Amino acid sequence: MVSKRYTNKLSLRLKIKSSPRRILFYKQKAYSSDMTAKKLLNPILVERLTELTRRGMTKSDMARVAGITPQSVNGWFKKGAMSKESALAVADAAGVSVPWLLGEEVSEQNGLKPDEQRLLELYRQLPEEEQQNMMRIFSLRLKELDELYAKYMSRRIKTDQ
Repeated sequence: MVSKRYTNKLSLRLKIKSSPRRILFYKQKAYSSDMTAKKLLNPILVERLTELTRRGMTKSDMARVAGITPQSVNGWFKKGAMSKESALAVADAAGVSVPWLLGEEVSEQNGLKPDEQRLLELYRQLPEEEQQNMMRIFSLRLKELDELYAKYMSRRIKTDQ
């Protein structure tokens, strides 16, 4: 018997009150041992989580930022569901919005954090030549910060030994 319980807008959970069956997965569909198809709760969530792994965020990273076990993260990929707290933590760490992560259609403005929206608005007000200047300035500043970090870490390693 399956009963639905809506915990909030961000997650829908199913409570299965029967004996667990072996589940096989093939291309976003789950099949029980008798090969009857089971639907994922949110297949787009699984696609977005997979996209984050392609971008370099491992399942272990997701588990660490969400404060859960790696086995729980594997459950997200298998069931297509995650808690609100985990969604917030992973989205923040990955630099994406929660609506995007959960598979909602996100316009450019809705997918950005408020500071990013403001920066984009200011950038678009500049003439094209100044936009290019700002890109060079940001690139140079990022390079300076990378060099500073590398210098700091090399000193730290020497003092730790």
